[in-house]
Amino acid sequence: RVKAIGQKICRALQISGPFNVQFMCKENEVMVIECNLRASRSLPFISKTYNTNFVAMATRIMLGIPQRPVTIQPMDMECISAKVPTFSFSRLKNSDPRLGVEMQSTGEVACFGVNQYEAFLKAMISAGFKLPTKTVLVSIGPAMQKVEFAQYARMLVDMGFTVYGTKNTAELLKAQDIACTPVYKPFVRREPNVITMLKTGKLDLVINVPDSMDSQGLSDGFEIRRGAVDSGTPLLVDIKTAILVVMCLRRKFLREQSGKAFWDYSSWQEHTEPREAVTVAGLA
Repeated sequence: RVKAIGQKICRALQISGPFNVQFMCKENEVMVIECNLRASRSLPFISKTYNTNFVAMATRIMLGIPQRPVTIQPMDMECISAKVPTFSFSRLKNSDPRLGVEMQSTGEVACFGVNQYEAFLKAMISAGFKLPTKTVLVSIGPAMQKVEFAQYARMLVDMGFTVYGTKNTAELLKAQDIACTPVYKPFVRREPNVITMLKTGKLDLVINVPDSMDSQGLSDGFEIRRGAVDSGTPLLVDIKTAILVVMCLRRKFLREQSGKAFWDYSSWQEHTEPREAVTVAGLA
């Protein structure tokens, strides 16, 4: 549906070059937020991903030079590409590091991998994300997302992580027989307190998913997110991203436990060029 909508917009506006469309998709409903007649930061990314120079192609089309259509077959690709945004919240004092519909990223990093787990984790690390080794704090606002994340919290425990949780999150996890150590929120002046643990470097990762009511500058959620940024602790504020990170860590853990390598260190040319050409080049 996204592809069909893009084609209709292109024909209706008679576009002959690159254009950028912002879509919003939820429960199989696709809506268009805006369309800009310009190239986006995704253009070089997809050019590398599909090994096709879309910039040169768009230039020829805009100049009226004949251009043959290029067939793209994603199913034939032998690698996965992942693009991860980077943010500047650490440079913006007292800004709330939470995400919305408006773009807040100030850059992006793209990486390739043999599967989605490797590609995504490579991109996250390249964007400055530090892999947790011992401790993870989970503080999730929406009730449904607490339930959704429970099985992934169990994965963290099974991998040997110590999981901490704020009051309601810890109670839900413990009710499902998931080991979780409760900690106090910032405005509860008792220990162990989230802010103290962040300042003393006792947390490797903070997963804080705010609910719709957590928008005030003096909320506990804000203090947790801001405390994570100010202490240099990796922070995840989106439930889908948090779930994927846990799945990546689990895949890495299982591979390494079985004595197999998780990381693949192939170059972009090795990922995108035919295997025969790479082999010949290597022999030469």
